[in-house]
Amino acid sequence: MNQLTMPVLTMSSRDIAELTGKEHKNVIRTIKDLLGAEILDAQIEPLKFEYRGQWFDYYELNKRDSLILVARLSPEFTAQIVDRWQELEQQTKQLNVDLNSPQALRKALLEYTEQVIELEHKNIGLEKSIQTITQTPSGVKFQQACKILNIKQPILANWLRQHSWDRMLNNTRASTYYSQERDYCETKYEEVARIRPNGDPYTFTKIEFFILPKGMQVLAKFFGKVE
Repeated sequence: MNQLTMPVLTMSSRDIAELTGKEHKNVIRTIKDLLGAEILDAQIEPLKFEYRGQWFDYYELNKRDSLILVARLSPEFTAQIVDRWQELEQQTKQLNVDLNSPQALRKALLEYTEQVIELEHKNIGLEKSIQTITQTPSGVKFQQACKILNIKQPILANWLRQHSWDRMLNNTRASTYYSQERDYCETKYEEVARIRPNGDPYTFTKIEFFILPKGMQVLAKFFGKVE
């Protein structure tokens, strides 16, 4: 009997780095640690990808290994990887079709077409929503970002700190080199002049933290608050 066989599903270390907000080099280091401890499949070998004229390692992981990796990297994001795996499995489960049955083949093709159309509409809607909330060229302040994303301030504050997007400078939130380099956040400094009650003038540096449009795009996709 002729059948379309299911492909072997994998998730790359680069995808996992993007989903968890980790640097890929740190993901690779964790994979190698887990391989050395014989926790992951010892048969997997690093592959290569090119970036700006240099070649770097990456891995393709099965479902078991990717879940173990994410649990080690960032336990709070394990649920997102589980959701992604469910999407991958849903997309491929219809491929096990009897090609000798016109009815089964027609049903599979119709279901696949419907899924593609639905996915395209969702993606278009998501991108439009993200563009709408990230059109401010100068970025938004922390409190504004929470309102736009419809999340509580402690949740966003915890996410920014865990992903090295912010730091404390003179008890004020400021961007890090990591987030500035990637155009996710920026810090603006302003010298402000004031006069004390006794009439003496003084100045201080005003520090303001902004999340830039590119950073808001990352946050909007991650928190999934736009539809």
